[in-house]
Order: sequence, then structure tokens, then C-alpha cells
Amino acid sequence: MNAIERLIAGIEKLFDGVAAVLMLLIMVIVVADVTMRYIFNRPLIWAYDMIGLYLMAGVFFLSISGTYALHKHIGLDILLQRFSLRGRRLAEVLTCLVSLPMFFFIAQVGAERAYVNFVSGDAMSGLIAWPTWIASALVPLGVGLLVLRMLLRLVGQILSLVTGRDVVDIIPVITTDGAE
Repeated sequence: MNAIERLIAGIEKLFDGVAAVLMLLIMVIVVADVTMRYIFNRPLIWAYDMIGLYLMAGVFFLSISGTYALHKHIGLDILLQRFSLRGRRLAEVLTCLVSLPMFFFIAQVGAERAYVNFVSGDAMSGLIAWPTWIASALVPLGVGLLVLRMLLRLVGQILSLVTGRDVVDIIPVITTDGAE
């Protein structure tokens, strides 16, 4: 499992780096658009579509798996505080079992949509005919990686429960005094 873990972690690191660059691009484009709009009365006509269609989707979908890997998604700490270590592992197993089919479906539908959009040459109408397949392809890339991460975590948590060893890390819990 270590080789698979390293591969997934490496892809997550790459995706997180790309997402950070996309976030920087969003900031640069917004500043440039505001400057052009209010100083020169010439807004960037492509800024809204570029940010809304590609950059925000990229930031969200490319960082979703890495965020999950670091346990940084919103959780129910108030409930998890009351669970034992075994209870927290069981909670994550249950979460994975419930979530995996939904995320797999999202990745599958996203891949189908990206393929159809690519083959048909689908583009947005407007001044610039933005191809839609690029944004659609971000969904199966990000969510597909999340599915792999969740499968790895599910197997690791089950192995941890069965063997009593820490195969994968456990969900950290923030206590009332702010400590983990």
C-alpha cells in the first residue's frame, strides 16, 4: 500500500500546486480587471468567463483529494470528540462506505460529460467560444483522485481495526482547549 499511497500523494501534491497557481491567476486577473475597468474604463471581457468556467473549477476539483488526505474538510468534531480511537476509525469507515458510491458516480458522469463535450466540440456562446470539455474534465480528475484516496483510506482503516496497528492516520479531533 505504500507505493500506491506515494503515487496518490504525489498526484495530490501536483494537483495542489496547480490549484495554487490557478488561485494566483484568479487574483492577478481580478486585480487587472478592476484596474482596467475603473482606471481605463476597459474591463477584460474574458475575465469573468475564464475565472468562473476554468479557474474556480480547477481550484476546487484539483484540491479536493489533497484536502481530504490532510483531514481539512469540514467535520463533526463535536461528535468525534466523544468517540474512542476505534469509534473514530469506525466513523471513517462508515463515511467512506456511504460517500464512495456517490463520488464514484460523480466521477463517472463527469468523465462521460467531458468526453461528449470534447467529441462534439461543445463551446459556450459569447464573444469567446470557450470549450466546455476542459472544465468538465476537471471533475473526473479531481473526484476520481478523491475516490482513490477514499478507497485507500477505507482499506487502511479496516486494516487498522482488524490488526490494531495504525495503518493509516486517524481523524484528528480539536478539543475545547484548541489542542489536537
